[in-house]
Amino acid sequence: MPQYTIVSGLRIDIDKSISKDKLQWLSFSPQVYVSWNSTFAEYDEMWGLGLDVKHRVYLNRKFTKPEGFYFQYGPGFQFFSINDNREYFESYIEDGNEYWRITTGEITTKLFKVGGNLHLGYQSMIGDKVLVDFYLGSGIRLSFDDHNDGLHPWYNNLWISPGYSGTLLDAGMRIGIAY
Repeated sequence: MPQYTIVSGLRIDIDKSISKDKLQWLSFSPQVYVSWNSTFAEYDEMWGLGLDVKHRVYLNRKFTKPEGFYFQYGPGFQFFSINDNREYFESYIEDGNEYWRITTGEITTKLFKVGGNLHLGYQSMIGDKVLVDFYLGSGIRLSFDDHNDGLHPWYNNLWISPGYSGTLLDAGMRIGIAY
């Protein structure tokens, strides 16, 4: 998935047929992210892991290979650890009472993102081994962190930001090798 390099990531899809006629497949998509000083979000460094699982159904019953039009759907999960210098609330005790103050300093935020996708796509085989796949669809993402209650407000600048929450247009291209 070459487009994942835009967000400092690497994603590899592993597709497995789950039907005798090869019209239904499961796709497992592990992801790894590593970045320093992102262009799309303000942080010092970030690393993350993710996994998407999708059920794919090919629509043309005359093909015996995984090609033609298909639809797919499935859930996904991502985890990010982000180091940054920012303002945050800090509690302190004075005369037996707890108070809060705004402090600036280094903070590590742990982000958890869940979501799902629904795609329509077309996959074509070049020869017996090389496949090219284009897909388009929609998705939803909900991000939570270990510093805020509810939805995540930090790192939510764009739909490609690590902490994005909301709906999105999801499109992509895959290049692969059949074995």
